[in-house]
Amino acid sequence: MSSQTLGRKPFQRPFGEDDLGLLRAPTKLFHPYRMLIMNTLKLHGNVEFRQLKHNIPKVTDGNLATHLGVLEKSGYIHCHKEVVNRKVRTSYEITAKGRKAFEHLIIALKRMIEHGEKI
Repeated sequence: MSSQTLGRKPFQRPFGEDDLGLLRAPTKLFHPYRMLIMNTLKLHGNVEFRQLKHNIPKVTDGNLATHLGVLEKSGYIHCHKEVVNRKVRTSYEITAKGRKAFEHLIIALKRMIEHGEKI
């Protein structure tokens, strides 16, 4: 049976191979916590671990550390450690590679949303 006989619209492919650029976006960034981390670092520059934790709802220390580790291994962020009053203060900063990757992801997501609104 065709879709016309069932009363449905014919299926239209919403976009070509990768017109939106979404398939070229870094998969390491496709996680809500990682997107929040990257957005915070992009907006604020050098941010301490405790500030990141406070900014991301419901994240545990271990979970946040794991996501930061993935981003650091990917070269998207850089970790700074310093001793202040005999305590280690850990902060993070987005790298040029991370900024470029995150901006690419944002553009691709915007294109997808805009494309969906046109249909």
